[in-house]
Amino acid sequence: MKKTVFLLLLVAQAVMGAELKHITIGNQDFSLTTETYDIYDSKGEVLRLYREERNNNLTFVFNLILKDRTGACSDKSVEDGYYEINGTTLTLYSHWDRRGKAYDAPYGVRVQVYKLKDNYDLVRTSSRLYIETARPNYNENSGMKYLFKAPQTKEEKASLKAYVNAVERNYKGTFVYGDEAKKLIKEVEEAMTRKMKSIWN
Repeated sequence: MKKTVFLLLLVAQAVMGAELKHITIGNQDFSLTTETYDIYDSKGEVLRLYREERNNNLTFVFNLILKDRTGACSDKSVEDGYYEINGTTLTLYSHWDRRGKAYDAPYGVRVQVYKLKDNYDLVRTSSRLYIETARPNYNENSGMKYLFKAPQTKEEKASLKAYVNAVERNYKGTFVYGDEAKKLIKEVEEAMTRKMKSIWN
C-alpha cells in the first residue's frame, strides 16, 4: 500500500524535470522518462511511457518499475523490470524477490505484452504472472499454501481461488501454474540476464 501511495505522488512529476527519450514502435512515436526516487524506506527507478500526440502533448500509457529496494539494510523486498521492443510489440518483464528476513515480501514474475494497433493505440494484449506474496508457511491462513500442495476440500479450493484472484487484481495479470509458471520464470530470468548485459555493454 505504501509503495502505491508514493508512486502516485510521483505522477505529478512525470514530465517536469525529466529528460525525455524518444522511441518508435511501428510508426508511432513515444517518449520515455526514467526517474529515481528515495521515499520512506524505498529507493529505485521508475520508467514511464507516453504517446506523442500531433499537438505536441504527451498521453500517459503506463509505468514500469525498473528497480526497487524496499526495507531495512539486509531485509529487503526487491523488484526489477526490463522492456524490449520488437517491431510493433513491446514486452515488459517484472521480477520480484526478497533478501534476508523479508518474510512478507513477494517472489515471482510477470510478463506483459503490448501491441500497436492500426489506430496507433498501444494496447496490452496479455499479462501472465506467477507470484508468491510471502515466504511459504509465513501465513498459514493464506490460500497460497495450495500452490505447493493440491487443495482437496471445497474450502481449500475456495481459499486458493481467493488468493489467486487477489494476486491477479493487485498485480494486473493472469495467474499461471505448474510447468507454465516454471517456463514464465525462466523467460523473465533470461530477460533480466539480457538487461544486465545491456548495462555492461
